Amino acid sequence: MRRVLICGAGEAGIMVMNEIRRHPEEHIEVAGFIDDDIKKIGKSIQGLKVFGGKLKLKECIRNLNINEVIIAMPSISKKVIKGIVKTCKAEKVKLLIVPSTMEIIEGTVRFDQIKQLDLADLLDRDEIRINSDEIRNYIESKRILVTGAAGSIGSELVRELLRYNPHTIIALDMNENGLFYLSHDIKKVLNGRTKFIPCVSDIKYKNILDELFYLYKPEIVFHAAAYKHVPLMENHIRMIFLNNVVGTRNMLDVSHYYRIDKFIGISTDKAVYPVSVMGKTKRICECMIGIYNKKGMESCSVRFGNVLGSNGSVITVFQDQINQGGPITITSPYMERYFMSLHEATSLVLQAGSFGGSGNIYVLDMGKPIKIKDLAENMIILSGLTPGTDIKINYTGVRAGEKLSEELFYRDIKVIESRHKGIFIEKSIADEKFIIDSLDTLTRDIYILNGEQINNAMDQVLNIKTYFPVRTALTM
Repeated sequence: MRRVLICGAGEAGIMVMNEIRRHPEEHIEVAGFIDDDIKKIGKSIQGLKVFGGKLKLKECIRNLNINEVIIAMPSISKKVIKGIVKTCKAEKVKLLIVPSTMEIIEGTVRFDQIKQLDLADLLDRDEIRINSDEIRNYIESKRILVTGAAGSIGSELVRELLRYNPHTIIALDMNENGLFYLSHDIKKVLNGRTKFIPCVSDIKYKNILDELFYLYKPEIVFHAAAYKHVPLMENHIRMIFLNNVVGTRNMLDVSHYYRIDKFIGISTDKAVYPVSVMGKTKRICECMIGIYNKKGMESCSVRFGNVLGSNGSVITVFQDQINQGGPITITSPYMERYFMSLHEATSLVLQAGSFGGSGNIYVLDMGKPIKIKDLAENMIILSGLTPGTDIKINYTGVRAGEKLSEELFYRDIKVIESRHKGIFIEKSIADEKFIIDSLDTLTRDIYILNGEQINNAMDQVLNIKTYFPVRTALTM
């Protein structure tokens, strides 16, 4: 019999208790509650005592022979979660958590919704709160095109957009399998008010894009399509330039020609003082989006760090390594990155679209960067294992195109806070004529230049007229 202590004696905590009682086959016994509400402390809820607040957690775990702790406080802050994690880790008890507030509002807590804590729960800041009314005002009844729709961010954008009742969602991706499975999932939840159109296409082919725009007449574009794997693409410079830069320019050209309402491009913190070819292509895309805004098309970029759980992310790699018994491989003990959840990333993109164009770059205040070493250790702990004992960590050295740390903003460019707390605006200062002329030349010569020449040409675009020094990575 597993003995459980529930953190939170409110509505969610009572739902958890009732669900556990409905599943005797799970052999779980609820020992009681802890809650900081002084009005509840010492009282009994359906025969179970509220023993005290969070400061009583360690004492309760020991005195009540607790095996598992369940956090049932949907609006709990990340700071409080980290404190509970620390106590449970020290006492070697398993920690679980109930769904978000929205999931509880929309239904009831089910036994199968009680899950292990994940890394998004451990971020050092609370997720941003979006203004759903502002988003609905510009999305509802509109025809929306999402590129890269089969990817992690693109597919999540499609799912989130459905909440705001657009007229049509055109999901574009060259990954036919990914698009097939997305279509299968979306058809299960279509509400009858939104038409869903999957399009197998490639943003590198401008004529095909022109045909799609003519047929479906999108009014808003969310541009998520991009090659993103840093070390891999260091050896495929021509391909990443064609996809990320030429593909984005094709999207901008066609969007401008068909007079769309808004263009929102998705960028990365690797575009700030870039050393990788991926980062350089994304910085060029930020500049191009700023340029097309000057041409009269309302457009902006959204820049953020690593997304927890996205396709090919370090999280997926670490989890596979843990499942295989280790070791976890990390490039350097000093490597650190900014992280955000997938839901938070898509929320930022949707909120940025409500701010209007001006060609600027919207950036989330992502708190402090997280050391990859700490991330790996937390994943091992969340798997119920001990770092260094059950799962070893090996260091392999910094790879091509990597930096030890990323930055969210250029230091020489003015940054202001938007009307939405936690979202900042970096002004676009791209030199239109120089960048467009340089890209025209580079695109014309792309098949006769080698990778090093293409890379050098991108350096010239970024260094000569945007005055941002390209800094080299520190290596171990």
